[in-house]
Amino acid sequence: MQVVSLSSPKLTTRNLVYLAMLMAMALVLGRFSVGNDWIKISPAFIATGLMGYYFGPWLAALAAALNDQIAYMLWGSGGNFLGFTLSAAVGALIYGLFFHKKAVTLWRVIVATVLVVSIVNVGLDTLWLVMMGFKLQVIIWPRVIKNLVVLPVQAALLYTVLKAVVRVRPRLERN
Repeated sequence: MQVVSLSSPKLTTRNLVYLAMLMAMALVLGRFSVGNDWIKISPAFIATGLMGYYFGPWLAALAAALNDQIAYMLWGSGGNFLGFTLSAAVGALIYGLFFHKKAVTLWRVIVATVLVVSIVNVGLDTLWLVMMGFKLQVIIWPRVIKNLVVLPVQAALLYTVLKAVVRVRPRLERN
């Protein structure tokens, strides 16, 4: 039994439309973020998790990276830092590895969420912020505490949404 999936579906017209809808969903959900420049909370992870579930690690990562650039072009202020684009791709890649063609289980969602929160949110994003001039000593603990608080909420929301999608998915693929 494989623990992670390395596959992606064929990019048919139907799949491209579904992917575009999830990308648009991520853009809209990303607009509902709260916080300042170095500590933000956003529900966009739901769309990223769904991209990973439906499209696997590679297409989800590509779509997330493209979405990050589209979001910058639509709403960005300041310079475009490609580190955050890499972070978006890595997060989607992790979700795709754990969710695509796999049964949605609570432990799988928790492990994927812990990896995204620790590697991407606390690790990479903090590194990019330090490279942009923020002081590590100032931002690290608020970011760690925020992510520890948000982690169970993200895992619970993602698990609930993925379980609901599992019930709907056969009807989407049949039509």
